[in-house]
Amino acid sequence: MSHDYIKGITFSGGDPLHLNNLGTVTDLAQEIRYKFPDKDIWVYTGYRWEEVKSLPLMHYIDVLVDGPFVEAMKDVNAPWVGSTNQRVVDVPASLEHNAVIEKK
Repeated sequence: MSHDYIKGITFSGGDPLHLNNLGTVTDLAQEIRYKFPDKDIWVYTGYRWEEVKSLPLMHYIDVLVDGPFVEAMKDVNAPWVGSTNQRVVDVPASLEHNAVIEKK
């Protein structure tokens, strides 16, 4: 993470917010945020923002891609998502405004 060419980290696969993963992911994101405050931290999850917005992890990440992948809504041209039901949530802005603010 200390190299300039590394912009950040993404947690994905399975589900980083599954109860078996959440504690470790939160601890790691917190450590990365403190050691590398300028690096981006993204999390992909099948949960919706409304379900996870109060988790402590949200205070350490920049972007949450939420919602389950839906094959019938697959769009290979949609930026950062696999299906169009998913949202790319700007986490700091969403926490500040207490509303979903999508990343542009």
